Amino acid sequence: MILIELLKKNNLSYYFIFIIFIIFQSCSSKPINTKPANIQSEKNSIELLRIDRKSKKISDDEYYLFLTYSVFSPESLPVNYKGTIGPKDGTPVIIEVQRAFHNINPENQRIIRQWIRPLPKKPTKRQP
Repeated sequence: MILIELLKKNNLSYYFIFIIFIIFQSCSSKPINTKPANIQSEKNSIELLRIDRKSKKISDDEYYLFLTYSVFSPESLPVNYKGTIGPKDGTPVIIEVQRAFHNINPENQRIIRQWIRPLPKKPTKRQP
């Protein structure tokens, strides 16, 4: 009641109605939950690669090459492995590739060496 009288005295009724209208519109309009059209892009590239390696769809050489691509050159990945990569996924991938580096074929080693240096081979134990 006091608010209405105050608005009439100061001729602020138009402003009040305008503010109420804006509040009403902002409360009534909700964003529509839409699912992305491409579910593949929601998946993590590294997870996709690990799943296919376990199911033997890709060889170990391809797996390590594609892991390297996922971190350093995502545009080089095949279409079915293009997805997201988390901000903290790079270091474990690099370590995994470094550990397996000496078991990868020479052609893939040459490609991977552009981005990742191999770990040195473990020294053999000397027999006394």
